Amino acid sequence: MRTTARTSATPAQVWEVLGQPARWPEFEPLLRRVRGTRGAAAAGQTLLGVSRVVNLAVPLDVREVDPARRLVVRVRAAPGVDHVLTVDLLPVVSGGTDIVCTVVVDGLFARAAAGPLWLASGLTVRLLAVRAERLARAARRAA
Repeated sequence: MRTTARTSATPAQVWEVLGQPARWPEFEPLLRRVRGTRGAAAAGQTLLGVSRVVNLAVPLDVREVDPARRLVVRVRAAPGVDHVLTVDLLPVVSGGTDIVCTVVVDGLFARAAAGPLWLASGLTVRLLAVRAERLARAARRAA
């Protein structure tokens, strides 16, 4: 499943939010906080995302980090459902960034989880774009 959102923010500005696991709750509505990290995301990290809905810790395995270009995270949200979330930041010729989120769902209950995960990833990408847009506007005002 793939979702795309466009922002006038540069890939580096989007990465300011995306590249810091402690900031993920700013654009991921299901996360209250992320435990296990300080600073930038790094490949090989295993983090715990604490859910907003239920006080549940969700393992988050950071698989790939390419600053200002790509982040890949494996989310083990529930028994029988694993999903790999890939966020690619693609510079736009006219300025800005396309944020492309791809979700691959696996497991016994993957078929049932696919729809809700697609909707959630779409909301997450749009919220990330809005957050990055605010950073870009603040940078333009400061300049």
